Amino acid sequence: MQYLHVIQISDPHLTPHGQVPAHHQQLDPWAKLAAIIRDMRQLPFRPDLVVFTGDLIHNGSSDDYQRLHAVVHTMKAEFGCHVRVLLGNHDCRAAFYQGYLPADPGPYYANRMRLGNNDFYFLDSKVAGEEAGWLATTQLQWLGKHLRQAPTKRAFLFLHHPLDGPTLVNMHYAILQNTPALLSVLRGHNVGGVFTGHVHFSTSYVIGDNVLNVVGGSAAYDIDCADPHRHPIHESSSYQIITIDHGLVGVTVRQLFQNPTIIDELKIGSTKFVGRHPVK
Repeated sequence: MQYLHVIQISDPHLTPHGQVPAHHQQLDPWAKLAAIIRDMRQLPFRPDLVVFTGDLIHNGSSDDYQRLHAVVHTMKAEFGCHVRVLLGNHDCRAAFYQGYLPADPGPYYANRMRLGNNDFYFLDSKVAGEEAGWLATTQLQWLGKHLRQAPTKRAFLFLHHPLDGPTLVNMHYAILQNTPALLSVLRGHNVGGVFTGHVHFSTSYVIGDNVLNVVGGSAAYDIDCADPHRHPIHESSSYQIITIDHGLVGVTVRQLFQNPTIIDELKIGSTKFVGRHPVK
């Protein structure tokens, strides 16, 4: 199994029961997720893996994560594929652990899987009460150990918060705060790419030891971060297809919906890095 199709769905921000969609969206995010699934049915292939890269429920309860779990279960059965989910800054760890998982995994939710000659790592960059992300030392040690044990496997990483890159200068306050520590772990290993979300716009860049970084857009809404201090929000929906062919990687964005009308705006103060260890 060398030729793989991976679907990345990022930042769906699904609406908790009894609440209204975030940022004045007119179309409920659950409907947008349903539209993505319908679009997946029209693809000329069945995915090998689907990854939700964080911000699953917009500040939801355990019941909301149970509802998501039912959707994921249906996707697994219909497409005959693996499905993995990651935590984002808007997810509630306790509610996710209670409503989605069979058991509490501990301080962070990270795992890996192997498909053919490819190893997929699903990392937990969420920090309670913070928008910015951080990978704990123990998690980096876990990652480094498995990379060393599988030097011939092509490694692909998924996490919510993007690593620092040249297109994210206005987002330093929100992205992964210890990018150098992760790049140090990856140095010298067979890494096919790092795939993230969080910032609600698509971008890609190469950093570190020529590591490809791809940031996916949101399944719910776009954020225009070109102005450092004013980030207008537009209702939209997209997902992306990651094609892996004998270790080579290509990414296709599927834009299903985009409305140019500004529905909300984020006002940003300092765009600098948090400047301190965010783990509480």
